[in-house]
Amino acid sequence: MSAREPDRRAVPRRKKPSHRSFYAAIVLILVVGVAALAYLVGRPKAAPVSTYAPTIPAGTAKGYSMGRPDAPVQMLEFADFECPACAHYSVVTEPDVRSHLADAGVLRVTYYDFPLPMHKNTWWASHAAACADDQGKFWEMHDRIFAGQNDWNGETTDNPVPILEGYAKALGLDVPKWRACVDGRVHQRDIEANRAEAERRQVQQTPTFVIGNRMIAGSISYDEIKAYVDTARAGTAAKPSAQ
Repeated sequence: MSAREPDRRAVPRRKKPSHRSFYAAIVLILVVGVAALAYLVGRPKAAPVSTYAPTIPAGTAKGYSMGRPDAPVQMLEFADFECPACAHYSVVTEPDVRSHLADAGVLRVTYYDFPLPMHKNTWWASHAAACADDQGKFWEMHDRIFAGQNDWNGETTDNPVPILEGYAKALGLDVPKWRACVDGRVHQRDIEANRAEAERRQVQQTPTFVIGNRMIAGSISYDEIKAYVDTARAGTAAKPSAQ
């Protein structure tokens, strides 16, 4: 090959960019976008979070009381019927609280429902107790519900009402009347009002007790309750009487 002769070896040509890949990518993006939009529009909407305080006027909650209305010390209990710690308090500690403090005229106890969202059967238990209260047997049903918690709770059954109905029968209630009350959720608003009161007081766990001006969380012993009651009673006695 002479120095002047051009190199005629084949030089590979550059391929022209194909528009097919570009258009395919655009189409894919559009398809994915349309599918995502259809999913967002068509998917079921999340259930709204239940809030009770805004719809229940302050002071609506009444709870269920035992002991003299004029007892020198008031104790409020916020509890969930499906709460194990509440059952422990009810079975182990509360009998002494009743016999030594409430029955003695020293303490008035008021129970408020505070059903927690993780307990799926607790609302039925609250209805069962409220409907028993209509027949004058709230505390009897309260005790039976807590004592039998392992029989009707959400880990044991998806249908607690027949078991609760058995308690109603054993307590001598008018069962058809009681069942109509439970099935009709006659006391739904009352239970919500009790829960709203707990929320207003910023109760964080069950059980929680308010004794005098002290709020105590957890299943506490009789001796602890007695000490709080004695302190509250002493504080009440130390206040000057109204002129």
